[in-house]
Parts: sequence; structure tokens; C-alpha cells
Amino acid sequence: MRLKKRQAPEGEVDMTPMIDMVFLLLVFFMTAATMSSVEFTPEIRLPTAPNAVVPDDLRARGTINILPLNSVTSHGETVTEASPFMVGGRLVDESRLTEFIGALRREEPELRVYMRIDRQADFVLVRRAIRACAEAGVFDIVFASFQSGDGA
Repeated sequence: MRLKKRQAPEGEVDMTPMIDMVFLLLVFFMTAATMSSVEFTPEIRLPTAPNAVVPDDLRARGTINILPLNSVTSHGETVTEASPFMVGGRLVDESRLTEFIGALRREEPELRVYMRIDRQADFVLVRRAIRACAEAGVFDIVFASFQSGDGA
């Protein structure tokens, strides 16, 4: 009686680990993109500028929002001379702003600041925020604005 030769099983590639890795990378990049988003405050009405451009990279930026005095935030707080800056959803004064920026700079030595200023805010507040940044050792500041459509 003749015996049949057993055929060696063909090698197969298991795709399960590769699919798992692709899924994990997808989740990682989605999380990283969410964490690098800028802190937007809906109460701020940005000014328009004809030469405004969107910064290439908004990562490693601390966001400072400057609201006009006597305006009301979405949390129901009134913006006063004592605390006109909004950082992390809280109104803070100039000394706390300097502390906050200093803490961010210790974590990220190449920190850059993204300053969102309401078009009705007093320039005195902007100057105070710039001074707070300088005292914390941050000199790279980008001012937010909308690009005007007229190009003039």
C-alpha cells in the first residue's frame, strides 16, 4: 500500500498584531492632536488684519486670553481690572499670569505664547500681559486675529 506524502502547511502571516498596532497608533495621534489644540474662549471677538496668517505650529504654546473689562465670561464671572486675563478657563491677575507662564516655561523651555485679545480690550491690558511674559522669560508671542477678506 502506498502512503501519501504529507504536504507541509503553507506559512501564513497573522495580521492581528499589525491591525492592533495600527489601531493604537491611530488612537495615539488622535489624542496628541486633541491635546495640542489651542484654548479657545468663545467670548473673545478677535480683530481682523489684512496680513494675518495662521502660525505653522501651535504646539508648545501657552494661550492667554484677554477680555474687555466689565464683560462676563461663559462661567458668569465679570472681568475686572484685578483679573483681566483668562488662562485655563480661569480669570487671573498679572502676578498669577507670570507664575503660570513661568511654570509652563519650566516644563517647556522653548515655550511660545499665543495671545488672543478681544478687539474691545484696552491696550494697557495687552502691555501688562506682554510684561508678564517677559518677566517669565518668554519673548516669542503670536497675536491672534482673523484675516480680512479685502486684502488691503
